[in-house]
Amino acid sequence: MPDPRLKTYAPQAVRHLAAAGVSLMQRQETIAGRRGNVPPWVGSDDIDFHGTLSAIWVWARHQRLSGASRFAGPRNAGWAFVDANAKRFIPDAIDNEAGDETAYDCALALIATAAERALGPVDAKRQPIADRAARVLANYLGALEDLSGREFRDPGFLAFALADYARAVDDRGLLAGARKFVDRSFGMKTLAPFGGEPSASGGLFDFSSTTATRVMAVIAAEGATPFVGAWLRERVGDSVPAGFTSRRLDENTWNACVAWALGKAYVVSTDPVFMQAYSDVMDELERRDSDRDGALGRDRTVKIAETATTFYYALAIDALVTPEAAGAVVTDPGSGRAAPADARNGTGGRGGRPTI
Repeated sequence: MPDPRLKTYAPQAVRHLAAAGVSLMQRQETIAGRRGNVPPWVGSDDIDFHGTLSAIWVWARHQRLSGASRFAGPRNAGWAFVDANAKRFIPDAIDNEAGDETAYDCALALIATAAERALGPVDAKRQPIADRAARVLANYLGALEDLSGREFRDPGFLAFALADYARAVDDRGLLAGARKFVDRSFGMKTLAPFGGEPSASGGLFDFSSTTATRVMAVIAAEGATPFVGAWLRERVGDSVPAGFTSRRLDENTWNACVAWALGKAYVVSTDPVFMQAYSDVMDELERRDSDRDGALGRDRTVKIAETATTFYYALAIDALVTPEAAGAVVTDPGSGRAAPADARNGTGGRGGRPTI
């Protein structure tokens, strides 16, 4: 049975998304040739295609929950940037000539488009971008044999994006392909402990928990069914982390990714073990967000807020919003900043989370 306490959670998510949305908006570029781009951090001169799509998701999700169009301008500018650069970042196929981040770019295009579709019809000139991204990503996953990819090539995150988008557009063929990949690659066996997940052996990033994204892929592919709830309770619950997990790289982003899956797992299964673990991880993330602006750097050594971490942090906050709550517009406080901790305790837990 769904937890009735979750019905009161959406306003807390709106506050966080408003604060994160302002943080992302403040560094969105306005100069000619780069207008709409959301760089990965303040001061960066990088063109960040998937980062801009991440910001679009935050802005669109805020409007979906609040009914307020306060970020419509930045969102439209972001889409204009995406439209102008889509051919560069989303090719006709992911092959040896494609960049390391191409599959991730496709996934974020689907995630942002699904969020935009929740607000109404997608602009006709943008839908072909999503159509191409879906086709390219489906073909890539259909042929993928090496499942060891991490960060930008995490197969769980890619499969989640494809399945979630397929459900958003009610494309049964696309969903069947995503489900086939999930069944072949992950199945519904017992998970290894989240905390035992290996760190990346090299490279500059390790932001995606492949254990968490496997859970998200299964939920997206199979749906929030009683069968999936039973799988979560019986074969995933024993694997959850005891709390925030130290990581060599990107520990804030990695833990936010874990919290995202734990929150969704609680909504589907209602098993308190997931809520307890979710709360323990989120308590540390919120402690590190000392100025309550909804934005974080990748770890304790990085003081500058980054787009990727802010996005995963927002996904984690949003994880407890049920589909029913998402369908009911809640009041946008309009402050642009998250409420202080004591003002976010309306449902008993820090950040407004239900208590166990």
